Amino acid sequence: MMDVTTHIAEQIPILQSLHTRLGLPDNILAEDMARIDAAVRTAIQSVVRSREDEVASWEEKINDEKRVIHCIAKAVGDRGRSALAEERRETMVPASLPAQHERLVRQTKELEQVYEERLAKIEEMMTTLEKLSLLLGPPYDPPAPLKEVPESATLPPRAVPRRSTLAPPMVAPTTNVNKRHSARNTTPQPEIPLQPQVWLDVGEDVMGTLEKAVSEALAERDTRLEELETDFGHLVWFASELDLPPLPTGPLDEFPERLLPPSDMEETPGAHERYTKLLASILAVNEPWDGDDDADAPEIQGMDGIEPEIGLMKWVAWIAELWGEEKEIRDAQCQELYEQIEPLWERLKVDPDEIQKFIDENRGSGENTYLAKELQRVQDLRKSSLSELFVEVRQEIAKLQNHLLLNKGEGSTPDALNNEEYSEELLKEEEDECQRLRDEVNAKGPVLKKVKEWIQLKKDEVKLSTIEADPDRFKKARNMLEEEKLRKRVEKLKPKIEAQLLATLPAWEEEHGGPFLAHGERVVDSIQNAIAEKAKARDAKKNARMGLAPRAASVRATPAQPASRVVSSTARSVSNTTRKRDAPTPCPPGGNGSTLKRSRIGQPSSRSTSSRPRAGGIPRMTAATPTPASGGRAFGQPALGALANGNTPQMTGPDPFKSRPITSHLIKSRPPGSSRRPLSAKSRTSFKPRPSLAAGLLRGVDVLEADEAGEAGEAEVDNVY
Repeated sequence: MMDVTTHIAEQIPILQSLHTRLGLPDNILAEDMARIDAAVRTAIQSVVRSREDEVASWEEKINDEKRVIHCIAKAVGDRGRSALAEERRETMVPASLPAQHERLVRQTKELEQVYEERLAKIEEMMTTLEKLSLLLGPPYDPPAPLKEVPESATLPPRAVPRRSTLAPPMVAPTTNVNKRHSARNTTPQPEIPLQPQVWLDVGEDVMGTLEKAVSEALAERDTRLEELETDFGHLVWFASELDLPPLPTGPLDEFPERLLPPSDMEETPGAHERYTKLLASILAVNEPWDGDDDADAPEIQGMDGIEPEIGLMKWVAWIAELWGEEKEIRDAQCQELYEQIEPLWERLKVDPDEIQKFIDENRGSGENTYLAKELQRVQDLRKSSLSELFVEVRQEIAKLQNHLLLNKGEGSTPDALNNEEYSEELLKEEEDECQRLRDEVNAKGPVLKKVKEWIQLKKDEVKLSTIEADPDRFKKARNMLEEEKLRKRVEKLKPKIEAQLLATLPAWEEEHGGPFLAHGERVVDSIQNAIAEKAKARDAKKNARMGLAPRAASVRATPAQPASRVVSSTARSVSNTTRKRDAPTPCPPGGNGSTLKRSRIGQPSSRSTSSRPRAGGIPRMTAATPTPASGGRAFGQPALGALANGNTPQMTGPDPFKSRPITSHLIKSRPPGSSRRPLSAKSRTSFKPRPSLAAGLLRGVDVLEADEAGEAGEAEVDNVY
């Protein structure tokens, strides 16, 4: 400034001398001086304004950069918040505007790099999740588009180069918008148009949500892939077990059409053909696995590149259902043939080792005729030894009748058993009766064993009464020990067996449509009558000890008058107490009857036995909650004494033990789309005919599956000894 002032001071005298030489008036000098002053002022103002504009430009750049940093910081989450905190700390240190701008640009580049890396990972995860959603279906939905940071709308347009390091993902909403990039060239690039800056939310929450969704979808894919591999293993086993021909790779020829899903049910044209070729290739390179644990099964070959598509999973499950039902049908048919062959083997005295060898050599469910041929062979042998077969069949019938506790003469053909005129028709009739008895043995099975146990306990009870009535029993030590054992069996095991039979027999009778008889009497009625008689004897003994009159005899049922229901022990005890208290109370000798006389307790109406009219005017006795031990019976059971005068309850319906053939329509099949039936390793067992209970009985071998229940009850009593 001093140089300018000195320069002006030096030039003004020169200007004055010039004016003097020119003879100009004084006002002209004043005008020149004003011009010099205006020029100086204008020049100074121009320079100042230029610098002011430059400062404003830098401030605008800094503000824009700060807005960009705030948007990126909000987009990247926690990492951005840390960058903002650092930027605020550096703002406290004085610095020139270009230096501040340079610092902000550096921070922006760092955040942009974080943003680009996150965006690349998110787009990759979204692409993966999109593919998995198409593969797995609901509830694994495609990812939602990324949300824009709201502050992006306030940013000015900028030349942003398109990022070319990432391939366009499948989800369009994540790639249609333009993203901010770190390229910041000071020189203009007219070939790149100005585009709005859009920043997407790529924070830790978005990353975590996508990572969790991708992890769950990948885990589900792996689970389905393992399930698909297991199902293919089952199909390999089914194909071997059923002895199926090779799957068709073109038009259906040898392969049964019923064992493949119909092509009109496919969701995508040509899908079933593709699935069939895939299954054919897997069946060709794998051997069936017969182990008990799927975890030890060898890896299924030919699974490379296979994805658990929804259509493929459904198709394989459908195939497994069809082949499983086919196996059930064939197994039932083979079992039916075996049950026809088995009694003929027994009657023809075939060696059991030969039978077992035949069964072991012909395991499986293939469409072969080995059982049909064997049946034809033994039938031919049967014709050649007719008289011997009559003896075997009649001996078998006698054994079965004895096992079923049938009286002599009971059965469908009592007269035919005494016919000595042998013929094919008579043999067929007796064989049908034998088969009916076999079916009855199989049906009664474990229940019959319980009934026999109860009958034996009744005999033990009679034997115990005989021993107790012997006046010399105390003189025999062995009798005392036997008496104690019998008492514990009768008092502990017999009520338990009775309760079990009263609980299971009505359900058995309802299921089979007929009464459970033993020696011509219904077992339920026999048990209830025995319980009632025992309770009556106990009450009579109790009344005799108390000096009371005996109870009135209960009316037994007749065909014209149904028996009354048996009241429970609770109701009976209340009724007895009421009746005893209604009687005069005996007073001790010398006592005052008026002072020692007890007050009479009223008969409770809620617990006592009541009589209500039934339809037809026949009264019905009702009681509180009957129990098997007290002689009560469940709803729907026949009353006590139903077998009085030899009247056996008649139940309508077909003969429950009449032999019926097992055909394919009895196998329940599920329609397509129903719930899947899992195939466990234990159920993946090659078919082997099951011997019947009757066959084991005739060979002297007990093959009941429920023997453990009776043995457990006996062991419980034996532990008391």
